[in-house]
Amino acid sequence: MALKGPRPALLLLLLVVLLPACLALGRRETRHEKFHRQHVDFPKTSAPDARRYCNLLMPRRNLTADACKPTNTFIHVGPAEVDSVCRSGGTPSTENYYDSNVPFELTTCRLAGGAQRPPCNYRGRTSTQRIRVACVGGLPVHYKTQI
Repeated sequence: MALKGPRPALLLLLLVVLLPACLALGRRETRHEKFHRQHVDFPKTSAPDARRYCNLLMPRRNLTADACKPTNTFIHVGPAEVDSVCRSGGTPSTENYYDSNVPFELTTCRLAGGAQRPPCNYRGRTSTQRIRVACVGGLPVHYKTQI
């Protein structure tokens, strides 16, 4: 018995729309995606000061789920500009590390002592500096330091 009416089209539409979403839920983030989640915030999230910025962003980016991450730096330029450090926007340093050719606006968040478990309390510091990142396959996968 064949299906009649709009049901086959509806079923096909649901399959086309829901299947990719379901597959994405089961997929782990790549090292490059994790780098972006942990370090790229563009446009910069609004906060009254660097301390409140860090205390907002660190948990929002899932950096305080199990334990308080001691330090983390957010880069306030677009993802493509950060990615370019591994190509024409950067200079090879050592091993697979590249230094950016231009300085970027940064916010560095440091744990302000006390508990190593959430809730975490951070101090924040803004600066404009060049960065060093580890690259794999022409993409950043690890933030090393500001230089």
